[in-house]
Amino acid sequence: MTPSTPAPRDTGRRSRDGSPARRRPVTVFLLLALGLGWAALTVPVVIGAPVEPFLLAMTFVALLGSALLVTRLADGPGAVRRLLGRAFAWRFGAARWGVVLLGIPVLTLALAAVTGTLRSPPSGWAAEAGWYLFSTLVYGALVLNLWEETAWGGFLQSRLTARHGLVVAALLTGLPFAGIHLPLYLAEGWSGETARDLVLLFLLVPVYRYLLGMHLLDTGGSVLAIGVQHASWNAAGSLGAVEGEWQVMVAVVLLTLLMALERHVRGRDARPLGRAAERRAAAGWISRRGPAPGTADDGRG
Repeated sequence: MTPSTPAPRDTGRRSRDGSPARRRPVTVFLLLALGLGWAALTVPVVIGAPVEPFLLAMTFVALLGSALLVTRLADGPGAVRRLLGRAFAWRFGAARWGVVLLGIPVLTLALAAVTGTLRSPPSGWAAEAGWYLFSTLVYGALVLNLWEETAWGGFLQSRLTARHGLVVAALLTGLPFAGIHLPLYLAEGWSGETARDLVLLFLLVPVYRYLLGMHLLDTGGSVLAIGVQHASWNAAGSLGAVEGEWQVMVAVVLLTLLMALERHVRGRDARPLGRAAERRAAAGWISRRGPAPGTADDGRG
């Protein structure tokens, strides 16, 4: 697309005619996702049941179900196929695969080594590596995080990027992304530790959503890339070789800063940089005229 090409029509602008989902898809999605999600996570807290089945309900009903329903109502059946197609868009270069799969754990282990909190994992390094890959690629990405990010990244953050650009979309997506977990944080009652954890969550999440937004822009909107990155963060936070939990949070911030620097130094001719380019790119993922997802990455990462 040349600089003179007019920007696609903002996908957030809807006719005043039609269903609420067509006029205000983001608002309807948030009402459904947060309402159903809070209900799903409150039930195990109230009845004292294991939370895992209710996490599945939150992921597949509250998040994925709401995203697919609103997409269908707002843009028609073809839009559902486009959104789900982005969940399997894998053609985005070996360097990008290395970042989403290994960036956070490598930085987490490096920070642990520098600060003296690295230890030999109880089951050995080979078992630790196997556990990490299984947790990231099988349990994390395929079972949970890929479908969670189809809603948060593929639906919500993509539409907000088409309307506002990368920075504002990351901030706006981060609020409900963090907020949907409130019932779990409040399950044990209010305390100083709960307040600290919530503050850390709401401070870190916009940075993390900015990281995922960069992945979306650099891969042509691939939800698979951000689903694997999400699963990698979760798995890296449970590494047996690291004493403590702060290292993975710092690793997320460092990876975000390194990627942002690399994009601005090396990626000016190949990646959407600047609010107008970001909005055009995201509108293309959503519209019928958009390029095939997963084809924008030049292989450099």
